[in-house]
Amino acid sequence: MQLTDSLHEKFDSIVNPMGYGIVRVQITGMTRKTLQVMIERLDEQPINVDDCAQVSRTISVHLNVDDPISGSYVLEVSSPGPERPITQPKDYKRFLGLEIVVKTILPVENRKSFHGFLETASDEGISLHLKHPLDSGLDRIDIRYGDIRQANLASSI
Repeated sequence: MQLTDSLHEKFDSIVNPMGYGIVRVQITGMTRKTLQVMIERLDEQPINVDDCAQVSRTISVHLNVDDPISGSYVLEVSSPGPERPITQPKDYKRFLGLEIVVKTILPVENRKSFHGFLETASDEGISLHLKHPLDSGLDRIDIRYGDIRQANLASSI
């Protein structure tokens, strides 16, 4: 298990009782590391600055006790925003019917980016009804979770 995956699980168990869920955990930077923690409210209300501050203080206490990251780093807690990342099978199931953008690891018909409506989400992968058909004319694609590099809700703007 990768460090970010274990931190995701740990942080989720810490902030869940507070009414929050972890959307994504990332570590960026080489010389100046940043631990980015993206949160959402379990009641699906918008995240505000006070929410981020409360979660940041709580996570900081746990990081001070059990510091899993070597060297210095900055903790950054934020909301997912309108183009929320979709990171887990439960997220895909939650957003069925919505418009998403999926980037794959390997190309399918010379494309790695697919924009469409999320039709199904199983334990193995997803099906998209594409806004722009493939070169073959197909307007639907099945993608396994292991083949997804990144996925986000599509911006409504």
